[in-house]
Amino acid sequence: MSPVVGLRLYFPFLLVLIGIIIVISHAELSYSQSTSKPASEVDTIPPVITVPNDPVFEATGPDGKVITYKVVATDAIDGIVNVTCTPPFASLFQIGNIKVLCKALDKNGNMASASFTVKVQDTTPPDSAIDDSRVGWFGKINPTNSTTSNEINFKISGTDAVGIDHFECRLDDGKWISFQNDGSGKNECQYLRISTGTHLFQARSIDKFGNLDGSPAVFTWIVLPVKEGIQNLAKMTDTANMTEKQKSDANIPLYQALELITKKNNAGNLQICYNTDSFLNEVSSLFLKNKLNESQKNQLNVLALSIKDRLGCVSIGR
Repeated sequence: MSPVVGLRLYFPFLLVLIGIIIVISHAELSYSQSTSKPASEVDTIPPVITVPNDPVFEATGPDGKVITYKVVATDAIDGIVNVTCTPPFASLFQIGNIKVLCKALDKNGNMASASFTVKVQDTTPPDSAIDDSRVGWFGKINPTNSTTSNEINFKISGTDAVGIDHFECRLDDGKWISFQNDGSGKNECQYLRISTGTHLFQARSIDKFGNLDGSPAVFTWIVLPVKEGIQNLAKMTDTANMTEKQKSDANIPLYQALELITKKNNAGNLQICYNTDSFLNEVSSLFLKNKLNESQKNQLNVLALSIKDRLGCVSIGR
């Protein structure tokens, strides 16, 4: 077969093949154009960050508070995306206003930022306490009790999450007396030459941010006249387990002291001091004879010594 005859024979098939190739190419081009985005549809929108509305927290210690918060970043294309904040979640925030800056990045490199302010404050007042109360230096006195001593000493303290700055004390309706908290734990208020009668002591603490305890710790007690104190001594002796003669002998110095007080002779104070010393000697003797137990002896000693302190007596044992 000649070349010309062969070409004529296969020419129709070549036309069909070329047509098929053209159709397939056109279909692929159409599919590619339908699935690709035009330049105008490329993602250029950054994520949206949702932050808290400037929260406020109460400090839990002198260094502030560990703060947790919720921040979410969402993207129209990528959905939820990672967000980082500075200071980070669960950080220790100092007292004051701290700005938190958050950033988020989607898969196309679009970045968003947002911020909010965290306020850590101290508005909680401290609590105050009276830890100890002693008349003169003779012994403890409990609230509502009575004493002949006209001196008293209070040890006070305060508790606060942030810390105590200073204390204030007041006797009756007097002025508040302020003193710094030096951290030694020896926070004391002392009063001398207190008048006879019922008295009210108050103590309050103020923290480092000026919050004041609105409910001061209180203590009430009664300062007895010397005469009533000596009468109480005689009554206590009368209830002891001893003979009438032993009671009478012990109380003789007290009766002599009462007679001097009745005469209102200030010059007799020195003699009353001697009478009180004689009574204390009798108490020691009766204790050694097992006529007084240790508790009775201590009660009589404390009351007698408070009388001596009130009168300004000088004691050999002091």
